[in-house]
Amino acid sequence: MTEAAKPTEDVKLPPIQKALFLGCVIPARIPFVEKSAKVVCKDLNITLKPMKGAACCPDPIGIRGVSEKTWVTLSSRNVTIAEDMKEPDIMGLCSGCVLSLKHANHVMKHDARLKTEVNEALGAVNRSFKGTVQTVRHFAHVLHEEIGVAKVKALVKKPLVGLKVAVHYGCHFIRPSELHQLDDPFFPTKLDEIVRALGAESVEYAEKMLCCGTGVNMADPDTAVKMNQRKYKSIQQSGANCIMVVCPSCYQRLENAQRDVKKAFGENYEYPVFYLTDLVALAFGHKPDEISIKSHRPSPKALLASIGIE
Repeated sequence: MTEAAKPTEDVKLPPIQKALFLGCVIPARIPFVEKSAKVVCKDLNITLKPMKGAACCPDPIGIRGVSEKTWVTLSSRNVTIAEDMKEPDIMGLCSGCVLSLKHANHVMKHDARLKTEVNEALGAVNRSFKGTVQTVRHFAHVLHEEIGVAKVKALVKKPLVGLKVAVHYGCHFIRPSELHQLDDPFFPTKLDEIVRALGAESVEYAEKMLCCGTGVNMADPDTAVKMNQRKYKSIQQSGANCIMVVCPSCYQRLENAQRDVKKAFGENYEYPVFYLTDLVALAFGHKPDEISIKSHRPSPKALLASIGIE
């Protein structure tokens, strides 16, 4: 369990407790995101309870494309872990994970027939969905709605002045909008508000809402790399000097595809890709080594040094 730190004297932070769903990609491939998230949650007076025994969410593209019921069944199993923990609120760091668990939690409460069928399957592993989890939220949702932008701004010790951030919302963070009810699905602003609260500039660019290409790459790599080229070119034209994401699949794709675009088109892009938790941690005064910024490729070292963070 990650215990919350004592709130700062100047900023009143309500105690928040969440069942933490980490998913697969973050702990297996980019564990520094877990590190930065836990560092930041301590600062925010958020206590995290690990969901021991949780499995893949599973992702809202692959499994769902094969069987909707299987997707809901596996997601519901994860929700039951939080139920058994007596934790009413789940928090995730991955947009896809949050969508899968949030959809399951919603549909199982509103479709009695599906609930009966899924619980019959869950009975084989001695589990049953009860419906006691109240919220399933992304860290960014918690930050914006439960902490608030004003308090985030008040907690900043090192304003990120000089960072020109191309915010990437991705496909699953705000969609389907009728489920998330978080932001405008076509013209979202809440991640931008957080970025500005940290002292950085959120730069508008034409392809802001273009998919990162992860799902497309599974079926058509040529189309995916063309999408990435279009995205990077738009970011270049905007004058941004880095990218920020809230999804591990988006993180990996937007980092690695810079190499793919160079190979396919001879165009060189070297944009550091930050996770939201990275920027919050840095703005709250944590050192790059504390959150393993050195693990990022392309390296953000020179960019951070240019704004006085070393």
